[in-house]
Amino acid sequence: MFKNYLRVALRNIIKNPLYSTINVVGLAVGLAACLLISLFVRDELSYDEQWENSESLFRINTTLNIPGREPMATVVAAGPIKGALESYFSQDIKDVTRFSGMIPVIKYQGNAFTEEVHWTDPATAEMFDLKVIAGDLGLTLNDNASLAVDTSFAKKHFGTTDAIDRVVNVVLDDINRDFRIGAVFEDLPHNTVLKFQALAMIDESDWSGQPYLFDHWFSINNNVFFQLAESASIDSIRQRMDAFVDQSIPMSEGSLAEDGLTASDLIKISAQAITDIQLNPAGFGEMKPTGNKRTVSIFAVVAGLTLLIACINFMNLATSRSTQRAREVALRKVMGAQRSQLIVQFLGESVLLALIGLLLGVVLAELLLPLYSNFLGKELILSYTDGFTVGVLALLVIAIGVVGGIYPALVLSRFQPARVLKANKSAESEGSASLRNALVVLQFTVSIALIIATATVYAQMIYATSMDTGFRKEQLLAISGAERPGVANQQDSLLQELKMLPGVERVSIASEKPFSESENNLSVRIPESPEAGNILIGVVRTDYEFFSTMEAELAAGRDFNRDYALDQFPNTETLAEGEQARGNLLINETAVRRLGFGTPQDAVGRTVLMNLGEEDKEGLFTVVGVVKDMHLVSIRSIVRPELYHIARRPGRSILIRFSGDPRTLASSLENKWTAMFPDVPLTYEHSDEVALNAFTQERNTATMLGTFSALAVIIACLGLYGLASFTAERRTKEIGIRRVLGASVPNIVGLLLWQFSKPIILANAIAWPIAIWSMVTWLQGFPYRLDYWVLAPLCIAAGLIALLISWMTVGGNAARVARRNPIQALRYE
Repeated sequence: MFKNYLRVALRNIIKNPLYSTINVVGLAVGLAACLLISLFVRDELSYDEQWENSESLFRINTTLNIPGREPMATVVAAGPIKGALESYFSQDIKDVTRFSGMIPVIKYQGNAFTEEVHWTDPATAEMFDLKVIAGDLGLTLNDNASLAVDTSFAKKHFGTTDAIDRVVNVVLDDINRDFRIGAVFEDLPHNTVLKFQALAMIDESDWSGQPYLFDHWFSINNNVFFQLAESASIDSIRQRMDAFVDQSIPMSEGSLAEDGLTASDLIKISAQAITDIQLNPAGFGEMKPTGNKRTVSIFAVVAGLTLLIACINFMNLATSRSTQRAREVALRKVMGAQRSQLIVQFLGESVLLALIGLLLGVVLAELLLPLYSNFLGKELILSYTDGFTVGVLALLVIAIGVVGGIYPALVLSRFQPARVLKANKSAESEGSASLRNALVVLQFTVSIALIIATATVYAQMIYATSMDTGFRKEQLLAISGAERPGVANQQDSLLQELKMLPGVERVSIASEKPFSESENNLSVRIPESPEAGNILIGVVRTDYEFFSTMEAELAAGRDFNRDYALDQFPNTETLAEGEQARGNLLINETAVRRLGFGTPQDAVGRTVLMNLGEEDKEGLFTVVGVVKDMHLVSIRSIVRPELYHIARRPGRSILIRFSGDPRTLASSLENKWTAMFPDVPLTYEHSDEVALNAFTQERNTATMLGTFSALAVIIACLGLYGLASFTAERRTKEIGIRRVLGASVPNIVGLLLWQFSKPIILANAIAWPIAIWSMVTWLQGFPYRLDYWVLAPLCIAAGLIALLISWMTVGGNAARVARRNPIQALRYE
């Protein structure tokens, strides 16, 4: 019997090639898309589960609640927190480690290069089970003259992973020391929030010249992780965090102590499970870009919807074709077939089609997987030894087959043979037609919503990357590392040499470069408003050419000028005892509002008291100009209040405004830099590229969403084409009669197009509210976003696109049937 069922099923598949092809191809594309998205979603959910102690590993996050400013959420913490945690939670916390990433100059066998090195604590070797392939990680991280490197680092700079006992010279700030390679470990897997390629031990005595790096509570620059003790509860630790902060942080270090605030009022410490970090980013300071729970949820939904559209195709076509088999069913019943046998037969054919679609979908997914993995930057693998994956695929085949075949199986097996054979034609119930129309509406509701979502994501990305940054980011190059030993003492000479390079228009030096992640802040006070207390504000140290180089626009007042002696930052060494330093500064428009100075014009001439970088030494500074807001910090963040003053100490970034070909400038720049600083590698970037790369995640999301949305629309159109063919076939005689009575080809085509336009118009009415609500919710995650009214034209455009696609899909088939000779149509039955 099974052999007979299989033979009949295969015969039906071959007999109806259009129906079978649309069903199989639609299912294959839908399943392939679902598989690829599922691999991405599953990978995002697997981050940091590979660590042996993953369930007990947590990271410290810090939120600064400065009065008058939005809370500043970060995923980093102050250096002294390590010892404080170990002391206060001695019974609850087993180990604590810090990671502080810095970029030293490394010299090996006469070659100089820069690579990021993370200084860390010895506990790292115990907390994270890195796969060490040579050496001893524990001993290496207990020696301040040893380095542990990954295999990529070793191959890149030593040509082999056999790098134990190689010696490199490391130059960074006060460190100028030979380091021995003491351990080599395998590269970190891609599914971890950690990112490091070289590790060195934190010896705080090495950083005595950098007092704020590891021993200052109000300087937060370390990624801090801790491991929970076996019997401890993370809830207990979280409940005691405020008490821990109040006891541990001396408010004498904070400039807001006099305002009567406690440490926990200013600083909120939280503990986040390492396995939650990837999809729940808590602020800036991540070791590498993270994912987003909302994005994963969106793609999980897209995967389900794409598969749903493919299943709807399957159900629709199965239902439509089944009505053509009424006489077959009647004859089988006459020959003695039982209803249960007919149900099994129809379900078997449906499952067989689903199985063929699955096999083709798996092949398609495998072919696309390398390209897909490369695009995502992940190592995705479709494993057939994974019981979960195989089980899900088997369930999908059975579910799709049963869902697609259950309706025709139950309906057809109920037909009365005498009634069907007497009619001498196929049967079409009103319920069957209504079901198909409902499924078409559902298909295009999903397709239209996906088109709107894709268009919104692309529009937001274009808006964010093209928004006014307050300065001209094109033709602007930023050199990093100007404060390095060997460069800092020759900055003036370097700037003069750079100005003479071909194509260079202006050169400036500053403490910040465009779109940096730095958050340098200081507190100021307003003399005439003592009740305002200390106000935290961002600070940028510049030179006289900074604003002209950035091509920033002034809102009021003037730029810095060498003709004004007070524009130079005061020298505290020349101050007499009790003398108050004086100086000038510029502020941005956001700072005007934060300081309560009214309009930019009103702010010019106002004064603020500012710390001079030394204890108990303040200066009175006059605002001489207001510059329009600039996105110096990450373009993804809201513009912060900022003040600008002329620097006395070396800046970190050199900014070059140029014209002409950037490659020509890069070549000249590298030659000049190498001639002046042969032992210091050159590091530079173009600001427009940095701004564009800031939205890599959104761009990838838009590309993926666009691709899978297009696939969903294609699958829906395949089904629509199949239904159009079926409808035209069923109405052949009607069309012939209409032609005989005088209807033209355009009349017939218009009739068929209108029939398929009605469900798509209804789909628009359903999809628009759903898509608008979803996209408004998504856009709220951006500080700068599209106006919501833009969604209206996007919805209209998506509806017109769907309607046009349906007309293109149906129109050709309709025209072919309408042009057929009426005589042939009237003889059809």
